[in-house]
This record gives sequence, structure tokens and C-alpha cells, in this order.
Amino acid sequence: MIITIHQPEHLPWLGFFNKVAKAELFVILDSVQYEKNYFQNRNRILGTNGVQWIHIPVSTKGHMEKNIAQTEISLTGGNENWKSKYLQTITQSYKKYPYFLEVFPILEKAIMLDTQYFCEINIEIIKGFCNALDIHPKYIRASKLKADGLKSSLILDICKEVGATVYIAGPSGRDYLDMKAFEDSRIKVVFNDFVHPVYPQRRTSKFIDHLSALDLFMNCGFEESKKIIMNG
Repeated sequence: MIITIHQPEHLPWLGFFNKVAKAELFVILDSVQYEKNYFQNRNRILGTNGVQWIHIPVSTKGHMEKNIAQTEISLTGGNENWKSKYLQTITQSYKKYPYFLEVFPILEKAIMLDTQYFCEINIEIIKGFCNALDIHPKYIRASKLKADGLKSSLILDICKEVGATVYIAGPSGRDYLDMKAFEDSRIKVVFNDFVHPVYPQRRTSKFIDHLSALDLFMNCGFEESKKIIMNG
């Protein structure tokens, strides 16, 4: 069983989909603490005036005691109409792109999901984009597992619980994974050293990397995007 584990980030980058495409099982790591000003509820797109952040407003009250799955969307302080503002920003940024009509409905469906938890929207986006890219792992949420602990021990416990024989880690895993513990558990660890590809990118004379994969999809469509992602 080849697995990978990753937080359900918002509008993930290309490397995220590259890693998920290589796994039989994707464990959605929604059981760890919500982190402010990270990629859990926001990401970068190429807007009408250059690179900009787009985000789901999140209630940070008591966030130190909540995990990702428990963190709610904020509907106060001017966020009451966040969905329409969000979709309007995406439309203004990408409506003239060749694959807007192919990509936008998937994102719109996820954003309009009736839920109070931002994680549910992220997961809907991830699954929608994976399906469009013809990437079809099995999914399981870490919050539904018994695995506990921190960093390397948490990852190892998850691997054991789901019966993993191979764990696909990101490059940063080299900094914290206890490789001997994995070896003792007969779980092979491979590191996914993704190299960001260059693709045809509108509205800029110099290529901008590490944007949300949404930018690639709008420029190239899902079929060509899959090829570009897997060549990374």
C-alpha cells in the first residue's frame, strides 16, 4: 500500500497533486492544529494586478485548541458575503483565460458547499481537481483514525494504522522523520523531490512559480496540466 499524507491546503500548488497522483491512498491530515497565516485557508493566484492572496475567512477564536477539521469559517467582520467576493475575484482574474469555463464550475461548486468548516471546502476542491486530472486515490481523513502523536511519530502511527508499506514524503520530511523507526516498522520512505515546471503563463513577462495550481489549470486545461504536473 503506497500512501501519502498531507494537510488539506487551500487551492494547493502543483507539487501537491504530483505527490497525490503517485499514491494509492491519500490521508488527509486534518487532525493537526490550525495554523494562522499559512496555506491552510489561503493561497496565491495571479490576479489583474499581479500576484495576490485569495482566502477563506477563518474564525481564529480559540484556534490553539482546535485542529483543522474543527476550525470554522468566519461570517463576521465583513465576511458575511465572502463567497460572492471570492468567486468574483477568481472571475475577474481568470475569466479571459482559455480554460476558465472548464475549471471555474468545479471551484464554484466547492466554494458554495453548505458547511461551517473551511476544511470541508478544501477537501471538496482537492477531490474535484483530482478527479478532473484523472487522479483517483482512495481518501481517508486523519481525524477519523486513532493515530496520535506529533511529527514523525504521528506519521508513522498513521502509516501503521492504514497498512502502508511505502510512504511518499515531501522533501522537508528529511528534517524530522525518524527513518530508523520507519525501517524497523518495515515501511519504506521515499521523498518526492518535485521540480517546479514552467508552463505558458498569461499576464506576466517573467514566469511566476509556486502559485496555486489553479493558475496552471486556467492556462492549460486539465489534460495538459496533468502532463505538466507529472513531469515536475
